[in-house]
Amino acid sequence: MSRKKKRNSSPPGPKSSPEKAPEEVRGGVKLYFLWLLSFILIVSGYAILHKADSAGSNLWAVVSPALLLSGYLLIIPAIILTCNGK
Repeated sequence: MSRKKKRNSSPPGPKSSPEKAPEEVRGGVKLYFLWLLSFILIVSGYAILHKADSAGSNLWAVVSPALLLSGYLLIIPAIILTCNGK
């Protein structure tokens, strides 16, 4: 007599594991880090802007716009990575 083959009830294709792949976890950490760093740079830029001289003669008047600009520019790759991740 011939033996019956067991049929798998799951559809054919790649098997999905409940655990995330290490690349996905690292990508999520990188994304979280970008958002957090941009937020910290923007908040610190506005906090330092409070100390800046209105004539722009002290160091805080130079540092605060640099922090604000870098914080806002980091938002761009964070948005791109967020949209590509979904």
